[in-house]
Amino acid sequence: MNREILDFMKSTARQAGRIMMERIDGDYKVYTKPDHSRVTDVDLAISEKVQEAVGRHFPQVGLYSEESTNKTILPGRPYFIVDELDGTSHYIDNKTGFSHQAAYWEPGQGLLIGLIFYPWNDALLYAVKGQGAFLEQNGEARPLPLLPSKSFDELRYFHSARYHGEKYQKVFHKLGVDKGRVIRTDARRTLLMALGQLDVSLFLRPRINIWDLAGEKVILEELGFSHGYLDGSPVRFGNEPPRGNRGYLMCPSQWREKFLGELPALLPGEYKA
Repeated sequence: MNREILDFMKSTARQAGRIMMERIDGDYKVYTKPDHSRVTDVDLAISEKVQEAVGRHFPQVGLYSEESTNKTILPGRPYFIVDELDGTSHYIDNKTGFSHQAAYWEPGQGLLIGLIFYPWNDALLYAVKGQGAFLEQNGEARPLPLLPSKSFDELRYFHSARYHGEKYQKVFHKLGVDKGRVIRTDARRTLLMALGQLDVSLFLRPRINIWDLAGEKVILEELGFSHGYLDGSPVRFGNEPPRGNRGYLMCPSQWREKFLGELPALLPGEYKA
C-alpha cells in the first residue's frame, strides 16, 4: 500500500510542478488572503487537481491542504497533507525557491511518507518511514546517506531569506555561531539539509501550519535529524502545538539534547516561558 501511495504522491507532485512551470512567467492572478499572505491562480489550479485526484484514486483517504476549504479532521481516517505551492511569494518574485510538499498520515502510525518536489530544478525528495530517504533528479533516483557526524562548531544554520529582523542573529551569536555558518535561503532549506549542506533550522514562532512541516518530517528523520518543538515534543498531525510553544527545532539527533538544554535561556524575552 505504501508503494501505491508513494507513486500517487510522486505523480501528483510532478503534475503540480508542470502547472507551476507552465505559468511561471505571469499567466496568473495574485490575490491577498485574510491572513495577508498571497495566493495565485496557480495555487488554486493545483489544489483543484489534487482534490480531484485524491477523490478519484483514494476516496477513503482524506485531504488536508492549504488551499482546500475543508479543514475538518475525521477521527480514524488516513490523510494526505498537502501544500500545493509552498513559497508562493518566491514563485511570484524570484521564480525559484518554491516547492510542492505532501505527506501521508495513518491513524495510530503517524506520518509514514513525506515528499517535496522542486520543479525549477527537477529535484524530488521523498522518504517512507523505516526505508530511508531518496533524491530523484534528471531521471535518476538515488538513496541519500545518513547524516555525517559533525562537531557542534561545524554546524550550519538556516536563516529565512525573506526575514530581515535580528532575533535569529542574536540567538546564533549567543550560541557562538559566526556569520559564515548562517545560510540565508528559502523553501530549498530541506533540500540543503538532505544534501548535508545545512544542519539546523530554528523557527521562533508559536505555530506553523502542518502542511509547511509534514512533507519534510519523515525525510529529515530518516536521514538522522530530530524534528519537533523546542520543548522536545514531536510535531503530530491533528494536534495543536504545546501550550506556550516557543518554536520549532530541526537538528542532527546527536545534538538535540544540547540544543534543548541551551536554547531556552538564549531566546528573546518574548519567546521565554
